[in-house]
Amino acid sequence: MKRLLAIALAASIATSGLVALAQLPQTQPPSQPAAPRGQLIDGVVAVVNDKVISQSDVRSRMRWMLVRFNEEPSDDIMAEIQSQAIESLIDERIQVQEFYKLSKGEKISLEELNASVDDLAREFRITREQFNQLLVEVGVPLQHILDMEEAKIAWGALIRGRYLKTVRVSEGRIDEMLQRISASLDKPQYRIAEIFLYAPDQQSRTNAMTRAQTIIQQVNQGADFQALAQQFSAAPSASAGGDLNWLSPGDMRPEIAEVVLSAPEPPVLLPPIPSDGGIYVIALTGKRDPTDAAKAVILDMEQVVARGDGASAKIDALKAKVTSCPDLTKALEGVEGITRTPMKDIGLMQIAPLYRTSLEGKTAGQSTEIADLPDGGKMVFFVCNTRSGDADLPSRDEIRDRLFNSELALVAERYLRDLKREATIVRR
Repeated sequence: MKRLLAIALAASIATSGLVALAQLPQTQPPSQPAAPRGQLIDGVVAVVNDKVISQSDVRSRMRWMLVRFNEEPSDDIMAEIQSQAIESLIDERIQVQEFYKLSKGEKISLEELNASVDDLAREFRITREQFNQLLVEVGVPLQHILDMEEAKIAWGALIRGRYLKTVRVSEGRIDEMLQRISASLDKPQYRIAEIFLYAPDQQSRTNAMTRAQTIIQQVNQGADFQALAQQFSAAPSASAGGDLNWLSPGDMRPEIAEVVLSAPEPPVLLPPIPSDGGIYVIALTGKRDPTDAAKAVILDMEQVVARGDGASAKIDALKAKVTSCPDLTKALEGVEGITRTPMKDIGLMQIAPLYRTSLEGKTAGQSTEIADLPDGGKMVFFVCNTRSGDADLPSRDEIRDRLFNSELALVAERYLRDLKREATIVRR
């Protein structure tokens, strides 16, 4: 249950828990002789419209999925990871095939792919060179990541091209959500995180319910909820470890709000919650009264991390030069071994206690003391702006964007489901 309390800022990449990666067999060790001509080097796991998914593809995806795990997963979770790896690869084959079928000769350039991988490296708070080295260490070919990013770019372009102008959010739906949120302003707020298991039909819902119960069991036994969300959740929040921040009941889906309002005091994992299109696993990690929300401190800040020789000296020199966040850009010119991450609208209580204390009472233009990171790096926060939290209603544009993105995600899910139904998929 301690892991339900650990939703906080990710200060560095965790690489200490990759024990399970070493247990996955390599595709073909360097010392192994090449296979004779005509002999199969690798087994076939599935064929998607005549495109093969090999055992080495699955192993590479499993290694990639395990990068975010801080400890060795259980056998149940490893089985879940293998299943998820296969399904992800099948989806990606279909997405890429559909894109090139409809793109009329359009290609995704190597520049686009590399830019996408650069973004991925930034998610890990490391440079592209460090990211490439990480792939080598965990045994994931760079080409595997490029293929994965190609599918993401292709599918995004396809969905935008087909549906961006057809998805509409009515004023009535916006009014309805505003009314729900307004009715909840004088009620407590809840900090929740989610894992959504997509299950569009009855058979898949039965399987999803079993998977949800397995996930709950694993978290109760010490598994990291955030890591499981990143790998298994079909919700947009997966990239943030499932974290949805503080919500009023009116912000939640009605079926989730009903269970949250009757839940024990947090932190607690709620029973699986059936919903349209799938099953939710919800971690309730906090509760606060409306008066507490009004007093909350909200920060805009910059996280600066230095690694390698002289890391502390680099940050000391930076602190001496910088008196406001705009100064950072110029101060970092020509300085190697330092990464900078903007962080906006961060509640002080969202931050892990280890770092929260140094931020308490800080105002715009101030910085924290240098903090040690688990990997030996050094970190400092530069505060750009502070303000009190409030319970103001979101704007109509904010609600429209929220509903639009939700509707677009549902359309994309239905489109992919139809493509899979029409595809020839042979599982070995």
